Formats: sequence, structure tokens, C-alpha cells
Amino acid sequence: MSVMTFTPVRYQTYREYLQADLGPDSKYRLLSNGEVIVLPPEDPENSFDADEFAELLRRLTKNRRLVKSSSIEIQVHPVGDNRVNREPDLIVLRPEHLTQMAAIKKGAIHFGSPPPLLVAELVSPGSEHSANYRRDYEWKRQQYEWWQIPEYWIIDRHRRQIVIFTLRDDSYEEKCYSGSNIIASSVFPTLRLTAEKLLSGDVI
Repeated sequence: MSVMTFTPVRYQTYREYLQADLGPDSKYRLLSNGEVIVLPPEDPENSFDADEFAELLRRLTKNRRLVKSSSIEIQVHPVGDNRVNREPDLIVLRPEHLTQMAAIKKGAIHFGSPPPLLVAELVSPGSEHSANYRRDYEWKRQQYEWWQIPEYWIIDRHRRQIVIFTLRDDSYEEKCYSGSNIIASSVFPTLRLTAEKLLSGDVI
């Protein structure tokens, strides 16, 4: 995934970056040195699958507004690629996040907030040494574990697997699902879905 510097301005804080008017048509990431980069457009298939999965989870929660796809940032400590914000493909919020985000210009979860209930990422192609792989399997895992997010899902169509990291005693335990395996979620205990259905986008 290629990126480029969007602006020479260096923001001193994440909140300062959130208040900046960078325009609505691109996805941005803030680097630890205060610079901003712009990302290329998201893979349309990833976006579609994230939307479909989000709609399924909305049917399992009382407040549909808590389930968002590719629209909420989360502040993180820089790891690997030195980005200090992520935008998960899917995120399940807590009710207090909605009140918090109404008070700032851009929807975001920053340090000091309670952790989201669940985040999910759809992996782009790449070998185990690629930035795409390391970003989701290594760097984001460390960042989301620091946040103590109860569940982190990696949806990997290219390897035909779903990897779920579940928080146990402040650390993530990993479980891999494939084929006809029924996915088990502590956040959504009534979810009944096979790995293959989720990987194929056939969830609704």
C-alpha cells in the first residue's frame, strides 16, 4: 500500500490533528513526528465485506449506532509504521463513545476513553514479511492489546482464515477459524456464523 505526505504541517497533539480541516474525501494517518499521510482508496471488496459484517452485528445489539464500519479512528501508540491513529474496518463502540465523539470535530476514540468492545480488520494481500501482514497481525495486535479491547478479529480472505484475539488476564489469546468452524465470540455470544460464510461475505 503506497502512501504520501499530505501536508508539511506538523501537529503537536492528536487532538490538534482532529480539529484540522483536512477534507472529507481521503483517509489520513498521523505519524509520531506530527506529519500526516494520505492513504490510497480502500479495497472495494474489503469495504463491502466490512459493511455486511457490520449489518449482521447490528442485528445482534440493541443500539445499532454502536457498530461502525470504516468511519471511526482510534488513537494508538506508534508501533512498526509509526502511525498514531488507526481506522478499523469495523468497530463496536460503547454508548459513552457516542457522547464523547459528539464533542469533537472528527469521530475518534482517544487516550483516556474506555476501550471499544471489538475491532475487526480485513487483511490485504501480502506475505508474512509484508507491511500489510505485519500491520494487522503484529502492530495492530500490540496496539489493540494495549487498549485492552476485549476482542480483535482478523478476517483474512487470502489465507481463508479468521483469527480472533480474546483478552484474557490483560493479554490476548489467539484462536484461528476456517472452513465450517463455528466462530465463538464473547462479545456476541449469540452469533452463529461459520468462518467460510464470513470469508465469502455471505453473512446476511
